[in-house]
Amino acid sequence: MTITLGGVMVGRLEGAREPYGFEIEPEVREWLDTLSDSDFKRVDSDLKRVDEVAGLLAEKGTELGGPWSDHLEGPVWELRVRLRDVAARVAYWCTPGRVIVLLTVFRKTGQHDQRQIDRAVRAQKVCERDHWGPVTETYERRV
Repeated sequence: MTITLGGVMVGRLEGAREPYGFEIEPEVREWLDTLSDSDFKRVDSDLKRVDEVAGLLAEKGTELGGPWSDHLEGPVWELRVRLRDVAARVAYWCTPGRVIVLLTVFRKTGQHDQRQIDRAVRAQKVCERDHWGPVTETYERRV
C-alpha cells in the first residue's frame, strides 16, 4: 500500500474547502525518511502517527489547535507528533496560497526551547524570501 503524507481525508463535507497542500523542506524530508513504518503510520496503537496528524493539519490548517498543534512565534506553528518513545515537533507555516511548509523538526525536551523556535523562525523567513510560485509536494512511502 502507498501512504501519502496527509493523504487520508476523512469526513470531508460537500462544499468544504480543499485541503492545504504541503511543501517539505529538506530537513523534514530527511527526518521522514528515517522514521520506522510504525512511527510514520499507526499500526494497532492509540497514538496518532505522522501521516494521521498531517492529514488533520491538511484539513484544518492553523485552526487545528491542541493537542496536535500550537503557535510558536510570528507565522510559525508546531505540529505535535508522539512517536514510540519521543515527542517530536515539526515547525511549519501556512502560506497565503493554502500551502503548509514543513520547516524544521526537533525533539520535545519538556522545556520551552527558544533556540529551536528561533531556528524555525529563521527557516520560515528564508523560505518566504527564497521560494515563490505554487508548490505542493507529496511524500510517498510504502508501508
